[in-house]
Amino acid sequence: MKKQILKLTLIITIVFFNCEKRVTEEKITPQELVNWQTLDKGKTTINGDELIIEETEGSDGFFLISPKLYPKDFTLKYKVKALSESTVLINLFSVLQDGDNKTFKLPDVNATPREVWDWRTTLKHYNLTYNNRSHGNTPFFFKNTAPNSIASREKLDENIFEIEKWYDVEVGKKDNKVWFKLNNKTYFDFEDTTPLEGGRLIFRISGTTGDKVIFAKAAIKNIVISY
Repeated sequence: MKKQILKLTLIITIVFFNCEKRVTEEKITPQELVNWQTLDKGKTTINGDELIIEETEGSDGFFLISPKLYPKDFTLKYKVKALSESTVLINLFSVLQDGDNKTFKLPDVNATPREVWDWRTTLKHYNLTYNNRSHGNTPFFFKNTAPNSIASREKLDENIFEIEKWYDVEVGKKDNKVWFKLNNKTYFDFEDTTPLEGGRLIFRISGTTGDKVIFAKAAIKNIVISY
């Protein structure tokens, strides 16, 4: 009897351990990505295994917003290529709004750039901007916890991205650790003692405005989200 109990306990332990180790790996195809919620003026085109995203006339950035929320701990991997000299590449992740978050509320369709920015400050999220040479800036990362409440700001001394080249991007969050890798090299890696909960993922591109308007354009493929 004791042997049977011991054997049963061992089986339960092994099953529990295997369940704990199980990881969901979600691959997002261009056909799925093109159906993500969008914000501001832009267009998407499927080209084989790539999704081309670009701004259009009157745009002040173009957003692709995941239809679902992802858990607190996750890893996002994908390939991206900037196709315009002005392209700024941004990831927002662990994005939450006030309310039940079953739907994602967007600014009015005719919202001004200032109104869109104000809307962004109301989101709880991490912001990673890793290609912004055209804005005279270098990659930076910050956490937004409440309207205009920015914490955990980090910035690189040099630019790390060139146009017309494919790059492997990895963004991850596990327990209190948040990181960003480009071509398997870690650029941001820090401890967040009060990490944000799970939320949506957002891809954003923006270009150059003013006297010389150059629209942002990029290709993205091989998106894998693990959690």
